[in-house]
Amino acid sequence: MARYPEERDAVVETIMVVDDDPEMRAVLRDVLTHEGFRVHEEPGPEQVAEAVAILRPAAVIVDKEMPGSNGLDLVAALGHRYPSLPVIVITAFGGAAIRAEARRQGAADYLEKPFRMATLLDALRALRVARTPVETPDA
Repeated sequence: MARYPEERDAVVETIMVVDDDPEMRAVLRDVLTHEGFRVHEEPGPEQVAEAVAILRPAAVIVDKEMPGSNGLDLVAALGHRYPSLPVIVITAFGGAAIRAEARRQGAADYLEKPFRMATLLDALRALRVARTPVETPDA
């Protein structure tokens, strides 16, 4: 039995992090885990579609630049296969044109490195709020 009513209803959301940089994945894992998320890491796009099908993450964080891969291609592929899955693009190689292309490919948000972790958490919270139905009070 749960000690608190909230514990029974608590759902731990999984966030998938796709980044070739193990240090960046570790930082994101530490921050997201501390905030109560479950984190699944992928070093590149190769296994992402299969992992998404199995894990059903609440959101995916994708690095734009990975060796031999463009993260925006992954965003487009995920958007085609999983249209309701929010994807956040992170990149050190940004600018207005890249931001526009990320949005065009279906990214829910876009953050340029270095970014404040609070900004990423705010983006994830906004996505969760947008996906949560509004409850109306009983009359």
